[in-house]
Amino acid sequence: MKSQVIRLALCLALLLGLCPAQGAAAKDLTGNSNIQLVRELYNNVRETLPSEVNAAENTQTIQNRLKCYEENHDYGQRIQICNNKYVKGIVHHARKAVHSRPNLGEFVLNVDLCPILYNICMGQTEDDKERCILFERQCIDYTLDMFWRGSAQYTQQTYRLDQ
Repeated sequence: MKSQVIRLALCLALLLGLCPAQGAAAKDLTGNSNIQLVRELYNNVRETLPSEVNAAENTQTIQNRLKCYEENHDYGQRIQICNNKYVKGIVHHARKAVHSRPNLGEFVLNVDLCPILYNICMGQTEDDKERCILFERQCIDYTLDMFWRGSAQYTQQTYRLDQ
């Protein structure tokens, strides 16, 4: 009996020695945050002129995503179902209208951030849905400029201004 208590005490002491103390310093989470990336994206999108290429199709895709969000309240379903359909729709329409060679992997990763910018816009404009749909379209256009259309953003905007 006494040897069992000693073994238990040794195991407990060993376990406590391996575990960090509860009073340890708080973990710095600033390195794990993408807030600066989102801020830069927001500013770049704000400076992007909305394109008329696929404007109606992209607007419809955004509206379909919003409707899907209304039908799927679970975050996991929104990501799996709604955002998946959203990205596939954007890619489908871009393939039809934009004839340059895309950097598809980067495009998909970045266009997936556009719904986040829609939500930020909704917070800043007091739920102006139409304005934020336009802003999300600008995000899609910015992402197309960067990863699909094959030219710098300035060239694309100059082209749009000339039309």
